[in-house]
Amino acid sequence: MALLLAKGDHFAEWRGVDEFVTGYRDAAIKMAAGNYPEAITATLGAICDGLTTLAAENRELVDQVSRITDRLSGVHDHEGLRTLWADFYAHAYAHFRRLASPPAFFEVSNAFLQALVSRQVAGVLQQSSEALPPFAVLVLGPAGRLEFTRFCRIQLVLVWEGNGTAAEDALMADFGVELVTWLRSCGMALEEAVTPVHHAWRGTIDQWRERLAAGLEQATAAELIELLRLVDQAVLVDSNGLADRFRALCYRQLHGRPAVANLVERCGALSNGLGMMGGFKLNRSGPYRGRFALLDHALVPLAACVGGLCLHHDIVEDGTPRRLRELVRNGRLDVDLAERALQAWYLFSHHRLTLELQASTGQDCRDILNLDLATLDHQQQEQLRAGLETVADLQRHLLVGFGQQA
Repeated sequence: MALLLAKGDHFAEWRGVDEFVTGYRDAAIKMAAGNYPEAITATLGAICDGLTTLAAENRELVDQVSRITDRLSGVHDHEGLRTLWADFYAHAYAHFRRLASPPAFFEVSNAFLQALVSRQVAGVLQQSSEALPPFAVLVLGPAGRLEFTRFCRIQLVLVWEGNGTAAEDALMADFGVELVTWLRSCGMALEEAVTPVHHAWRGTIDQWRERLAAGLEQATAAELIELLRLVDQAVLVDSNGLADRFRALCYRQLHGRPAVANLVERCGALSNGLGMMGGFKLNRSGPYRGRFALLDHALVPLAACVGGLCLHHDIVEDGTPRRLRELVRNGRLDVDLAERALQAWYLFSHHRLTLELQASTGQDCRDILNLDLATLDHQQQEQLRAGLETVADLQRHLLVGFGQQA
């Protein structure tokens, strides 16, 4: 389906939906006519009734998660937020179990995360005895790609307008500690090394400019790896457009050759999940021996390749689907490869959320995202193989494109 060539940014407006509806209608008519020619009307009526029921269930589930999100504004304590956190994800995963739509799940999950952090920030500010300068809180990692789930480890950045004095840094450091404490209180998992508790992940916008310049000048692999986390960022809280200025600064600095070269090299070194003979690479040891590491072999390399292409070609966009769309519009990726990459993203995301449905609260994502291929039929395994081959094609495309401009 030519999803990427459609007008509009919303999935419901893509041309691929029209193609799906047409194909579904034709398949339904063929099924009805082939099995019971005399009962076509009744069969199609039953199909329509089923779709109507499903649409009603979707509306009800969406309304439920929206109501939970709206209730955040009236909660003022840690326990209340923890309860809403659990309640929200119970309904969000119920929606995915019934509708099997990763984009729908990510949309409500990202909105809830933003609303929750905004509420927590408001709570911290109410308890603060000093006024804070204009600031922005941003999230990196999967949430920075707008793919947040209950099991993501939160990575946070704090940036503000100020003079960079010791007193100001101490004030904002206290704010960062309080915010992280509130997040932990809700049961969120944090990437503890990447939060404003640490000086490296907070600062004025001028300090961030100097930090980026210094890191790129030193160009050590370790420093670049940390700075390149900033390629995937989403806004949680913003004052005076500071988040947009910070993002522009990050991309302007990271677009230089040292950073891009590091990211391209690491993308090329990532496993695409397939061996030399085309077989799946399975865990050879440990508690998940014989299973497929979805995070390492599928989710991470796909996101890294798309992010690397955008950074290389100076394209600033949120999320993998929108990034693919912009790469096509800018002539940096052909339609066929972009379509296959989008299908791979849907497939990998579907497997991810399906595995999370079976997970327990508090489990680490690396323990969850190990796929037992025996649970997939032949067609599903071939679809996974095709998705991984697409990742390999993206890796080659990125390496060749960057090499040609060397």
